[in-house]
Amino acid sequence: MKKQATLFPVKEIAVVTDLDWKEAKTLAEQIRTAVETHCDIIEIAGSIRREKNKVHDIDFVAIAKNDAEWQKINGKLRQLKARPGCSGTSLIKAFLPCQNGIFQVDFYRAKPSTFGIHMIIRTGSAEHNMWLAAYAISRGMRLKYSEGLIKDSCAIAGENEKGVFTSLDLPCPLPSQREIVGDKPVWMVTQ
Repeated sequence: MKKQATLFPVKEIAVVTDLDWKEAKTLAEQIRTAVETHCDIIEIAGSIRREKNKVHDIDFVAIAKNDAEWQKINGKLRQLKARPGCSGTSLIKAFLPCQNGIFQVDFYRAKPSTFGIHMIIRTGSAEHNMWLAAYAISRGMRLKYSEGLIKDSCAIAGENEKGVFTSLDLPCPLPSQREIVGDKPVWMVTQ
């Protein structure tokens, strides 16, 4: 006798590995509209915010109204026909239908005191984050997304991006300039 799974085969759904910026931004705006009632603040981050031509996932940074409202984001995603990835107290991953497959969406939970540092880290790029972390270390500080910009074991900035860059004695670059070229940030090269 055949297994039930072979009697009623489920069609595999392809994971879409990238979307054009415009399509990803449109999908992100739809998702944000669907879940924003559960958040005090929710912003699109990642490569959409950096305006990259190709987007590999959709990143949000959110301050949920409370724990129960954070969990309600999952319910909204299910209403959008999302497939769950993982869900915890600080991260929600899901896969939403688009094109002929599903596309990854990540929600990162911040506190008011860490919203800016989360936006920096989750906007990226990864290379820019590594450069910024090394720069902070060279100034006797550390970047910790869960706490902020740390100096002498205390958070000195993290509520907003400008405060973090200012505390590092750096200008606050546009998200689209947060890339590395020749071992330096684009915003440094173009100055």
